[in-house]
Amino acid sequence: MRFLLDTHIFLFFINGDYSISKKVIDIINNHDSEKYISVVSIWEITIKLNIGKLKLKDDINSIYQLLEKHGVKILQPSKSDFITYFTLPLIHKDPFDRLIISQALTNDLTLITDDQYIVNYPNLKLFN
Repeated sequence: MRFLLDTHIFLFFINGDYSISKKVIDIINNHDSEKYISVVSIWEITIKLNIGKLKLKDDINSIYQLLEKHGVKILQPSKSDFITYFTLPLIHKDPFDRLIISQALTNDLTLITDDQYIVNYPNLKLFN
């Protein structure tokens, strides 16, 4: 299975907040699972760090080290992702989350999230 980590799931993991399930932790730790994080998540984290809305145990450089350590690839948005973005119903209005949803749909990835709005999108594969 191929997974896309939602921003908050990745943040919980790197900050040691194990309110995420053991199954999710196992997926992230498993080098055999194909895992992605959107570059949009990196951008969102950077913005929130910069304006003081987010704190990390380590600095921004550590994110890249953790991604590499856990075999998580960074997914760049494509033209198809933006076309899908444009067609999404306005269930969720956060532009970062909408692009993550679009990337999951376009790239046939299972999205790991617990966002109450995201789970309402039709045709989206979600990890439970």
